[in-house]
Amino acid sequence: MSEVPDNRVDLIVSGPPYWEYIDYKAFTAQKVDYEWTEDPSSASYPQFLEKLKAWYTECFRVLRPGRYCIVNLGTVRKKGVTYPLPFHAVSILEKIGFSFKYEIIWHRLSGGRQHARVVIQNPYPGYFTPNNRTEYLLVFQKDPKKPFTRNLRKQKSPLNCIKLDDEFKKEIANNVWHIMPACHSSAGLHPCPFPPEIPLRLIKLFSLRGEVVLDPFMGIGTTARAARELGRHYIGYEILPEFIKQSRDLLNLPLKVRRRD
Repeated sequence: MSEVPDNRVDLIVSGPPYWEYIDYKAFTAQKVDYEWTEDPSSASYPQFLEKLKAWYTECFRVLRPGRYCIVNLGTVRKKGVTYPLPFHAVSILEKIGFSFKYEIIWHRLSGGRQHARVVIQNPYPGYFTPNNRTEYLLVFQKDPKKPFTRNLRKQKSPLNCIKLDDEFKKEIANNVWHIMPACHSSAGLHPCPFPPEIPLRLIKLFSLRGEVVLDPFMGIGTTARAARELGRHYIGYEILPEFIKQSRDLLNLPLKVRRRD
């Protein structure tokens, strides 16, 4: 991200690719394929972790001291082996210089990976693997000794106040967020866009109006739309032209948030 100067971004909201779990290019051809690629040129898991280190080294450079970087990851399984991406990511980002603050568990209320059918077919001890309904929002801070901002309480700006309503008290204040995945009609050609609730909540909690939000894996631009809707500036990076076109087409459309009863 050489276009972005050092210490210029106020918040990073990111969902890096899940190694080789999803064939993103297949979705640009309107094909759905969640299977692992068997291409011998595919990156090995250690190679993926090296990429993760390179990506977030650059994120560390552009993020302002005292500010936050949120990383969305979940575990993946390949041929019976579980790869704990979130747990390896914590160690990698700490070595880069980030301070790990806490995790928020995203409980996906539907979808996910179905593993419990194995014990249904073999109802005996030792066969159980649970259905996967969770992902992690890993919250890191760059140089936590630096103040988030100065004199925020003295400013008393209502535009920057967090709304302490029932949704906050019953849901957002906890470290488990119950959020439906993005529906297919809003997902377009992208296999796994953020549900709008995630970037909307994170941007409200970790940035101020007029600041800059970065999504280094922009996809179809959900984070950029949330930033724009909340009065923030945005920077997004994406390598697939089809997703870039979609993000531009969707940018001026309001985000639709689904409420739980």
